[in-house]
Amino acid sequence: MANGGIIGPPVNDPTRSDFTTTFTESGTYTSPGFGPGTANVLIVAGGGGGGTILAGGGGAGGVVDSSCVSVSAGSPVTVTVGGGGAGKSGPQAPVSGGAGTNSSFGGTSATGGGGGGGASGPGTTSGNGVPGGSGGGGSGKVPTGPGGSGGSGTPGQGNAGGTGAAFSGAGGGGAGAAGQNGQSQFNAGDGGDGVDKSSTYGTSFGVCGAVAGGGGGGSDGGAGNGAGGTGGGGPGGGSPNTPGTAGTANSGGGGGAGSGGPGAAGGQTSGAGGSGVVVVKEPAANPTYNIAPGVWSLDEVYNYRKEGQWGS
Repeated sequence: MANGGIIGPPVNDPTRSDFTTTFTESGTYTSPGFGPGTANVLIVAGGGGGGTILAGGGGAGGVVDSSCVSVSAGSPVTVTVGGGGAGKSGPQAPVSGGAGTNSSFGGTSATGGGGGGGASGPGTTSGNGVPGGSGGGGSGKVPTGPGGSGGSGTPGQGNAGGTGAAFSGAGGGGAGAAGQNGQSQFNAGDGGDGVDKSSTYGTSFGVCGAVAGGGGGGSDGGAGNGAGGTGGGGPGGGSPNTPGTAGTANSGGGGGAGSGGPGAAGGQTSGAGGSGVVVVKEPAANPTYNIAPGVWSLDEVYNYRKEGQWGS
């Protein structure tokens, strides 16, 4: 044709998909440079480890979910993913679970989960749950221990651990609910449930996008070990003197408490807390230039090119 031709495929409304980046370990985030210059950012800290000897479950890592966070292609952001707190092998002192470590995106941080409380041997006082993003559950060693408070550092990141009952550890707190109190000698408390973030960030992290469940408490040799909270909390140990289960990696879940009482046969190993995660989602954005939809004259092509409106 002398005056025109068929130019490209018939695309009238090109769009880009959301740009989502999941950090399962520390690194640096660099914006792709399109869109409104803001992002949704989910920060989950490492969960606390469970305690040993009539112990409480570990508290979940704190959760911070922020929208309209400023990002720029020319300004990389430092990302830190916190590790889970250590489990403990009893009988040993101290036997409270280790605290999880903080996660952060730039200057915004989520607080690590508190360790579950545990007694240190015959005749000693009970271990209290440790405060954290969510608090660890209290031990069931008489006199029983209270749970650690949640939201340590920044309010709203999590919930408190439960209080131990006689010979029954409590569940650690979760981001969505407090840990359950110890129920009876053979029925430990369940970990508090976490929160489901899959509707915003997808399912490539945590447990299908759910994060920060508390660890289950441990019972005194009975079958009633505490269940882990939804979102990666590890179940506690039950009969016969079984260890607690670790929180799920990259969920911030608390570790389950070890079962059993003081003495050589008790104090089974507790589960470590699950590591944290950071997820960054930049919303979809349309290109600002025009794309050829089909048949164009050469004059039109020339004019659009001259005006800088002809897309590649």
